[in-house]
Amino acid sequence: GLETSTFTVCTRVRPLLGPELINNAGGGGGLTLSSVVPGRRTSIGGNYTEELLLHTPKVSITGNATLDTLSHHFDYVFGPDSTNEEIYDLACAPLVKRALNGQVGVIFAYGQTGSGKTHTMSGILDILATSAIFSDLTNITFSYIEMLGREIRDCLPDAGEGKGVQIGEGLNGAVLIRNMKTHVVADAAQLGTLIKRANATRATAATAKNETSSRSHGVAILKVTNKKTSVEGTLYVIDLAGSESAKDSKDHDKHRMKETKEINSSLLVLKDCIRARTNAAAADDGIHVPYRRNKLTLLMKDVFDIGCSRLCSTVVIANCSPLVSDISHTKNTVKYAAPLRVAVASSNRQKNLELDVFDPALWTNDAMVAWVDSVASGKIDAKLFVNSLTGVQFCALSENEFYARAEAQAQLGEEEGMMEIAKTLYMGMWTLIVDAKTRKRRPDGSIITPEQEEEERRRLEEETVERAKVWAEREKFMKSEF
Repeated sequence: GLETSTFTVCTRVRPLLGPELINNAGGGGGLTLSSVVPGRRTSIGGNYTEELLLHTPKVSITGNATLDTLSHHFDYVFGPDSTNEEIYDLACAPLVKRALNGQVGVIFAYGQTGSGKTHTMSGILDILATSAIFSDLTNITFSYIEMLGREIRDCLPDAGEGKGVQIGEGLNGAVLIRNMKTHVVADAAQLGTLIKRANATRATAATAKNETSSRSHGVAILKVTNKKTSVEGTLYVIDLAGSESAKDSKDHDKHRMKETKEINSSLLVLKDCIRARTNAAAADDGIHVPYRRNKLTLLMKDVFDIGCSRLCSTVVIANCSPLVSDISHTKNTVKYAAPLRVAVASSNRQKNLELDVFDPALWTNDAMVAWVDSVASGKIDAKLFVNSLTGVQFCALSENEFYARAEAQAQLGEEEGMMEIAKTLYMGMWTLIVDAKTRKRRPDGSIITPEQEEEERRRLEEETVERAKVWAEREKFMKSEF
């Protein structure tokens, strides 16, 4: 069926900086070696990957120098010469387009402190501010919060406001955010000013690897609302706090050690959620995605909830230091990110599942046309509305596209009715998609129908009643004997 949440996993190797370059120029009394480099680009069976090579110098027991090389594959590998513009165009621009169409996009960077995460994410936000997101058809709002362990703070509050931000769930399952200021943005200059202001207020501290290490998760939230259809899309740009190894944190005081522990714990929950969500896409029954264990993952509920009623796309950028001295931590970063892509790849493999005739993503063009005609009660030209799209192609259309297709067919004075039909079609289609995604199956892949599920429930109830009668008779017999 339709995969409603997709992940693109990338890695970026920062260039040598400052003292590292001076050393190589002969001014520092030493030589700085790069041990992390991009490898080959391959495309096998339509599966495009890029390789990252990690070279670890070692000395054998005989005293000979050796070079141990590990290879990992990602969707994209950006080397030291890559620019923020290149990363934005290849990996992030498609997400921005989807957010403009009422869908959900998430971009986040992970890696060792000092590996270039903030440089990457700040660059992406700056490019976003000057991109073609502003138009007369949309309203745009911007918010920025930071998460310091269990504390959540608004980085763009009004004067005099300083309450902690609260994130929770409503009775209807919607994510609620309180005490967060939402700024209406009219143009690129205003958005750029807000971004600079937010970045200036984030919590930083000196570490063994970075004098201005981000000690919080910075979350930029851009919401785009279509003025005509009121459809809202969301883009999250997240600069995760830098991870630290035991070696890097050995000189921390008690407060900083607690801070590091909370950072690493939240990063672990994030990884668990991504892996569980991609495994759930393989139609394995009973997989739990633990997004409620952490406020960051709860905020991204749409990405992890298999019952989400809109398309979500996530880009993971693993930032790496090129230095030999950091190779151990770089391996940990890659070990964090590379398995996410393995999980995505495994979820895309077809399994021997019974065909679900009620899954609209599996319908032919004729079946989709018949469904649209039935739901719309013949009030629109279903064949023209669906065009030549197959089920999976039609399901991937945004809500705004539904309204646009209905508007194209609207006759004079009938536009309001057409918009209502478009909304009914969109909601009905996504009800079918979510039902198909959450359909219960047996271990052999066969579908458990509602009738079979009800029959199984009745059988278990009857067995429970019979067991209760047996135990009652046994207890009565035991009392009569003694």
